[in-house]
Amino acid sequence: MNAIALTIAITCLTAGQSGTGSVAGTWTAQFDGRTFVRLELTTTGATIAGALTIGDIEVNEQGALRQVGEMPAKLTPIFDVRQKGSTLTFSRKESTDIDRFELRLLNDGKRAELVLVLTEADLKELAEEGVPKPKPIILTRR
Repeated sequence: MNAIALTIAITCLTAGQSGTGSVAGTWTAQFDGRTFVRLELTTTGATIAGALTIGDIEVNEQGALRQVGEMPAKLTPIFDVRQKGSTLTFSRKESTDIDRFELRLLNDGKRAELVLVLTEADLKELAEEGVPKPKPIILTRR
């Protein structure tokens, strides 16, 4: 009996960590009552697709949100989507720039951290402008 329970527990844990269904849904972030991020993710078999919209953000000296702009109404498709365990990486093209992101699922499965992945050149440019690296944005699945 204990062996069966252990097998079921291991199967559930493994499915939760590597299954693509765990990220599907609408993810949003709010600041001062204003939604400024929306990430729509869908799964078909092992394929993950989606789109993202994010308003302009301003951070304080510690990289925490200070102010957010209006969220654009139009979602931008994401591409180069990969999931490894509880982390999803993807890119999005905004005009001529390509932004890279990581979505890290938190333990409860209803919240995640959205991280803008910055290159060394990006970090150097921000530092020259006196802007610290932004902290992760907490998203909630709706």
